Amino acid sequence: MAIKQVIKYKSDSKYFAGFLQSMIKESGIVGSISQADDSIVMRLDDTNAQAIADFSQLSNKYLAHSLFLGDIQTIQVDSDSLESDFKSPTYNISACPRCLEKLTDPASEDYLNDSLKCTHYSNEANEEFLDSKYYSPHYSEGSDLLVVDPNSVNRLFMMTEEEIKALFSIEKPTLKVTIKDEILRELSGKNFINIKSPYSVKSNLVALNARESEVEYLFFESSDDLKVVVVQDNTTVIRDARGVTKELKELDADKEINRFLNIAQEAGFLKGSIAADLSTRHGISFIVSNETGHKKVISFQDFRLIDVLQQMSNDENKSKLLPNFEKKFPHIMQELRENDEYGMFETVASILELKDKSFESVSDKSLEFHGNGGLKIDAAFCDEGFDYVSFLGSIMSFKLADTDEHYLAYSIFEALGDMAISTLTQLKTKFKIDKFVMMGDMFENTVLYSRILSKFQLNNPYFSKGFALDD
Repeated sequence: MAIKQVIKYKSDSKYFAGFLQSMIKESGIVGSISQADDSIVMRLDDTNAQAIADFSQLSNKYLAHSLFLGDIQTIQVDSDSLESDFKSPTYNISACPRCLEKLTDPASEDYLNDSLKCTHYSNEANEEFLDSKYYSPHYSEGSDLLVVDPNSVNRLFMMTEEEIKALFSIEKPTLKVTIKDEILRELSGKNFINIKSPYSVKSNLVALNARESEVEYLFFESSDDLKVVVVQDNTTVIRDARGVTKELKELDADKEINRFLNIAQEAGFLKGSIAADLSTRHGISFIVSNETGHKKVISFQDFRLIDVLQQMSNDENKSKLLPNFEKKFPHIMQELRENDEYGMFETVASILELKDKSFESVSDKSLEFHGNGGLKIDAAFCDEGFDYVSFLGSIMSFKLADTDEHYLAYSIFEALGDMAISTLTQLKTKFKIDKFVMMGDMFENTVLYSRILSKFQLNNPYFSKGFALDD
């Protein structure tokens, strides 16, 4: 007889299965590994108790968690065709636990070896992944933080168990977390910061040196190599420049439609589905796929600040708003007029008087609010498309009323979530489709993500498990 484990794995990457194959070989157990259709299948001959014990010991000690790991089903089967020689390509993933042991053990031949390459996932170390980042104990604006000591995480940050598991997974993604430590908060001037645990040989050596020097954390230039958000029980990849998520098939020439079709296939939405694509990079759109084809049925028109301000001046109901706003906040209006290239979130950041004019700064500000229920921000459509005039007008009106910036930012993301829900509901009625896909990097904002989960829950909105939500 044999033990068969079916391991749900929401990526096409082969390294996790490769780690298992390597441990099978090292333990001397008779076994096999295969991977297909979002699953890894492992069969182990259970007649050799010592080999089973050795494999269990190796996996407990050296098998790291993966972002894409799902449920595991274990059953007894016949022991035919057990041997395999599973091979994995080489990936840009972190140094594995065994490599870290070699790297940090003074008795090891590879102690402090900055050219160490991992060969522990049935791969050939035939690629060089250089870490060109510069790590510094000094904070500069926009820096991400390198977690030097895993034992310091709960003292420095407010994190859930799922976030900690993701942070120290074999993929080592970047996550935005709440700063708990007052010294770090004062140093960075932030309440939230992007963090990553060491994933390259270089960053591990730098972290080791920092620990020995009693430096608690280091900073490095921000990058989007693998950005992940954890909301409730959902761990979602926002962007992946590392190539560890599923590779998109070429299903359509349009990049957004192509991503949607791939995610819809993953979800099993074969007869039709509707996507809400909320992206800071290519805008907001809604896409419909059915048996006759697929297309963007709604796309937000380009945001042009100079046009929006002019339309606001010409609007009978809002023409008095701008003079009143300028009288109270002349510096904001001057900034808007001098920076007519601002996009929607840069404009909102300016109205909220945030230092950094970006989506991220508005998003961070929204996370500071911990109450329930936001203000009624206008997020509707007009003849030209999305009604930017009413959207900005309502934000300005609440600003005039001295609304706290964090409450206003929170309300903006709730309003965008409600707009998406309302639009999807109308499209559901029009096209008679009840399957929904969520896409776009705006879902990095947990207020927006949570709003969709709570208010659209009965419609089972689908967030991809294996694809990144944006480019």
